[in-house]
Amino acid sequence: MSNVVPETNGDRGDAPRRRILVVDDDDGLRAGLAIGLKRDGYMVQLASDAHEATEKLASMDFDLILLDLHLPGTINGLSLLNTIRAERSPLHLPVIIISGSSDSANIVTALRDGANDYVVKPFDAGTVRARVRTQITLKALKDVNDHFLRTASHDLKKPIMLMLDIASQIRLSTQGGEPMSADDQSALDLLIDTGKYMQQIIGELLDMGAIRAGRIHLQKQSTDFGAIVRQAVAHNSGYAHGKGIELGLKFSPGLPHILADELRLLQVLDNLIGNAIKFSPAKTRIMISTLIDGEYIVCEVSDEGPGLSAQDQAHLFQPYRSLSNKPTGNEQSTGLGLAICKELIALHQGEIGVRNNVTRGATFWIRIPVRPSPTHDVILAEPGMTAGQAT
Repeated sequence: MSNVVPETNGDRGDAPRRRILVVDDDDGLRAGLAIGLKRDGYMVQLASDAHEATEKLASMDFDLILLDLHLPGTINGLSLLNTIRAERSPLHLPVIIISGSSDSANIVTALRDGANDYVVKPFDAGTVRARVRTQITLKALKDVNDHFLRTASHDLKKPIMLMLDIASQIRLSTQGGEPMSADDQSALDLLIDTGKYMQQIIGELLDMGAIRAGRIHLQKQSTDFGAIVRQAVAHNSGYAHGKGIELGLKFSPGLPHILADELRLLQVLDNLIGNAIKFSPAKTRIMISTLIDGEYIVCEVSDEGPGLSAQDQAHLFQPYRSLSNKPTGNEQSTGLGLAICKELIALHQGEIGVRNNVTRGATFWIRIPVRPSPTHDVILAEPGMTAGQAT
């Protein structure tokens, strides 16, 4: 039997042209599913085991997978699901598992490991096709949203950069000539700050979209972590000075190099230091400490601000959450920065957290393994723009 179903629209020429992979060792079941899916207008590829499915996943893109949990050979359905999820998120590639009626434990495990839905044998073909249609529709909506974000960000980048460039040129041109009035200077500063904030919004929306779709790819290399910390402090020194806040540095001797993505770690540290500045009052100090803790390198950012309530700590790293504390300089926030930090540190196999200090203020910390264990690469995405300030 051929493992390729002809790529035609079948009986419904108006159906979306989506590609589905059916993975099952039952020839009759595969054929029956393929016929029904073809009639609904889908392009269908068939695989009888995990090895064949892996080859097809490597050679073409799919919009959905129907996956039997009990496959022949050394790789079963759960193992294949975990391999898929190491590279593609449930939003990026939906997986509907196929299982027997007495297999509830494995169904629960599969759902916990990232399956989107399940069907139980013996099943009605109409039910399967309806569940496929639901997942395909959800994915289509996500694809439209992703396309909108990419298009909007691309269309906005150039005018924002042009606006900032013109504003910077105006500022430079007045430095050696007639001074600007206080109102004009204030208006120009507002224009530049607004442009930078718009850049930040675009970058963080792109980053969050890439994270949720599983398209962030770390460019890991041997990295001097101390140098990254110093660079993050330098990025934020002007911001701190403008608010009358002192930045301090403390390093343990003999810090080793780590295997990490320098730009993504810099993004995290920029955010944590910027957040501390944002919520700290004038005439306070922020201490950035780096030390070794066993097989981990640890960086702590400790401030003398108001600290965090238990309620704030509970949802601090969730997207679009606002804090009860207000920035001391009326700065703006997208509500995405800490959520992105959490995901980027997780991709480094590390941890991030926060604790209140004994006296006042809070300490944000990250822990990253010096020698991370091997992991699967994920789909490459162009990094979004990120601002040096926090969110």
